[in-house]
Amino acid sequence: MKKIITSCFLLFLLVACTDGMSGISKPDDIIPRDTMVMILKDMSLLESHIQAKYIHVSRFQETMKRSGKKLLDGYGVSHDRFNRSMDYYGSRQEEMQSIYTEILDSLNSEAITVGKNVNIDSSNFEIHRTGIGAKKIIIHQ
Repeated sequence: MKKIITSCFLLFLLVACTDGMSGISKPDDIIPRDTMVMILKDMSLLESHIQAKYIHVSRFQETMKRSGKKLLDGYGVSHDRFNRSMDYYGSRQEEMQSIYTEILDSLNSEAITVGKNVNIDSSNFEIHRTGIGAKKIIIHQ
């Protein structure tokens, strides 16, 4: 009897988990994949910038919320629509992996391009003080 109950429970758990992961239907207003890639790429860059700028977690979170909203507004996407689309794409692991691979490839490509276009040596940059402990670096091409 214990085996039957345990088997039924495990089967129920397996079906519930599987259904929850793949059972999210495609929203009517889903963000197209190519736009989602651009949004997530910009969101990653934004998060990296804010994380480097703000050490305190509370300040980081507040700034990220405001900046993330502005970023989504720039794409004409509401927070709710973004979350529905993320839920849909996130429930499809292979698709989400493909999206993040595309973002990573794009960021790596841009980093390589930037690295090739800017050769910094002591003759082509200046450092200016802009305040206490703050510096501004100017690169001459």
